[in-house]
Amino acid sequence: MAAIDINALVVAQSLTENASKKAMIYTSDTGLLHTVNIDENIGESMGFADYTGVEAATNMPDGLRMRTVTFADATGKIKGQYPCGQPTTLVFKEGGTIKVARKGNITGVVCSVTGAQGEKRRLLAASDTAQNAGDVT
Repeated sequence: MAAIDINALVVAQSLTENASKKAMIYTSDTGLLHTVNIDENIGESMGFADYTGVEAATNMPDGLRMRTVTFADATGKIKGQYPCGQPTTLVFKEGGTIKVARKGNITGVVCSVTGAQGEKRRLLAASDTAQNAGDVT
């Protein structure tokens, strides 16, 4: 079981989700690299790599949804979902706990991982370009 303390990445008790977006790298299940803008603290905790500009990464394609873990505290009042940057992220593979700080709770609450959802691909509707490009009729 993995344990992630997101607060450990933050200076002096100041984690606020979605406070500081950063370009980071998501690795798809097929090994392709995609750039995403994500909260820096969550990204570093959940296996995203820093984007340095030299990676052969593309923007996240339409129809691709990142793998995630869901979590909840013992009372069920704090719950949510975080994306995982790598298929090998320990909390995604093994479950465990995540310490989450939200909405004025600067010390954080330990939440149990309640599930892991794999990467999802949605097929986009085909569009007709009105050009004859070897179309089968």
